[in-house]
Amino acid sequence: MTTPTWVPGHAGAPGFDAPECSRRLCARRMVAPSQQLSLGFVKARKKRGGLDVDVYAPLMDALRAAATRVATQFNLPPFSLDADRPTSTSRYGICHADGTIRVRLVHATTGRPLKYSALIDTVVHELAHLRYLDHGPRWEAAYQQMLEWCRQDGIYEPRPVPPPSSTRAGVPAQLGIFDVRP
Repeated sequence: MTTPTWVPGHAGAPGFDAPECSRRLCARRMVAPSQQLSLGFVKARKKRGGLDVDVYAPLMDALRAAATRVATQFNLPPFSLDADRPTSTSRYGICHADGTIRVRLVHATTGRPLKYSALIDTVVHELAHLRYLDHGPRWEAAYQQMLEWCRQDGIYEPRPVPPPSSTRAGVPAQLGIFDVRP
């Protein structure tokens, strides 16, 4: 009979400093060597954060560089910035108390990459949470100050909002989304 081994990173695995889990859970996590899958068939991941690796790497490098400039300017605590999982649909970014920041790089429903200015806005939003972990007035002031500095420094360059188009005979303007005919 072969001796079962622990799945790496499991709470009951040797060298893992976490409270022991129940025997029932631990028994499910034990895998005999003969039952372990060979991972030779697994291909290298071609995507990160929902984007191809050749797009992901330079984008994340640019976002990290911009975030570092902002953090240095505003004397923010250390942080790490990475892409959120592409299946995340309920938020654009998240900042944890330990300084871990994750931003979604792709649109939740279309899967298309988000605009760089939207990503910078999200990164600055999350950087403001390094100072204040809520959305109170102090956080809002810090966020606006950081965003304004980014505009002045050329980091954040949103496209100007087009003026509203005129309406024809009481038909509301559709912002160029639909073809409205009288």
